[in-house]
Amino acid sequence: MSVFEEYLYIDYENVQDVKIDVIKPTTKVTIIVGKDQTKVPIELVQKTQPFGNAVEWIRVNGKGRNALDFFIAFFLGKDVATNNEKTFIIYSKDTGYDPLINHLKKSGIKVKRIVSFHELGQNKAIKIDEAGIKKVKESLIKVAANKRPKKRNSLTGFITALLKSTPKQNIDNIIEDLFIEKIIYEENGIIKYSLD
Repeated sequence: MSVFEEYLYIDYENVQDVKIDVIKPTTKVTIIVGKDQTKVPIELVQKTQPFGNAVEWIRVNGKGRNALDFFIAFFLGKDVATNNEKTFIIYSKDTGYDPLINHLKKSGIKVKRIVSFHELGQNKAIKIDEAGIKKVKESLIKVAANKRPKKRNSLTGFITALLKSTPKQNIDNIIEDLFIEKIIYEENGIIKYSLD
């Protein structure tokens, strides 16, 4: 029987903003790192050390688009098989996990995908920049669907040009808000839009 109440799987190829301060002591964290990811910030590793065995870094030999997805699905399945009454969380902006999550939910498994660490905040309201989101959304609607930014870097550039003199941290927060509000999502490494 596990001492953990929830299991968090981090697709480190897809998301690197790991916020240790919102991880509960009853959470088992598995951070999956790809073969070619050779640079992990030492500060992050040091912050995870006090968690001991509750945080596990796993480097896998997977390479290429969606390679880590299969490893996360494997570790998730292994944990579900032995602790199916617990809560399971995948941290990734990639919607490729959603069919698996929906299948597990139909089997009564408590599982979800989060797109921001803000969603793990213990009873903390998520502060959303509504004005920033509105302005970005209105501008994206004016851009032809095939001309919209397809990568996070190009989206960052688009928003930076739109919201001149806005600090980079605020731009990053607006992008997180767009993911949280499901205005943008990621599919196979490409940013997609839900602007209706």
